[in-house]
Amino acid sequence: MPDPKLLKVGDQIRILKVPECDLLQRKQEVADAIEMAGWTADSIEQIIAQCPIVKVSHVDEYDCVWYEAEIVGKDEDIQHHSLIIYDDDTWEHV
Repeated sequence: MPDPKLLKVGDQIRILKVPECDLLQRKQEVADAIEMAGWTADSIEQIIAQCPIVKVSHVDEYDCVWYEAEIVGKDEDIQHHSLIIYDDDTWEHV
């Protein structure tokens, strides 16, 4: 499994799938009829479909590694996302 702690700002990764925690969150939010249920999982699915190769943007004060992505939304609007890179198999170093 890849280790996000080995990544540096500017490194490229390919997003392969939605993290399990985000899928579970979407399932719970849908069941609870939360407005915009599953927004994070939906956004990651759009990133995978539109631009799966992203760059590491920063490492925060807790040593969490983040990437930024832009996707085209349903209304053709540009959406900006900043998402954490988990220590799991949802991505690969390019």
